[in-house]
Order: sequence, then C-alpha cells, then structure tokens
Amino acid sequence: MESKPIVDVIIPAFNEENSVGNVVKDIPKEWVREIIVVNNNSTDDTAVNAKSAGATVLSETNMGYGNACLKGMDHVAQKENKPDIIVFLDADYSD
Repeated sequence: MESKPIVDVIIPAFNEENSVGNVVKDIPKEWVREIIVVNNNSTDDTAVNAKSAGATVLSETNMGYGNACLKGMDHVAQKENKPDIIVFLDADYSD
C-alpha cells in the first residue's frame, strides 16, 4: 500500500486580510501537513487572520513575492522530515 505524500503549502501574503483566512480554511487538511503564510510587511490584519484560520505565520521584512517564498522555503528546509511536495498559493484567493 502506498503512503500519502507529505505536502506543505506556502502562501506569500501582503495586505490580504479579507481573503487569506478563507484561502487557509479551504485547503483540504487531510492532504496537507502544514500551511505556512508568509506575511510580507502587511499593514492590515493579514497575519492575525491567517493564524486564526490555522496557518503557521512567518514574517518577512524584505518586500517582494520571491523573498516571501524563500522565507517559506527556509522554514520547510529546517524540518527533519522534508515534504514530498510544496505547493505555492496566492493569498488573494485567485488560485
């Protein structure tokens, strides 16, 4: 019997307080080990709403989508048990 792959989700976010919580909540938890929202200098409640929805929230002070993605990747790289799959999603619910 095959085991399910380990999946982590990284969501870079900048000022997405109105959508990030819904994005996190709508990810099927039975398939995902960890949902990581990387708050990229938001001035709204993006981080609070992401955490309330169940995400691990990291902060990246260097602006830019790429910097936020790299911060999430650094977090994943520190894990002893690496994921088989990393999914990147946008925080604005466009994916």
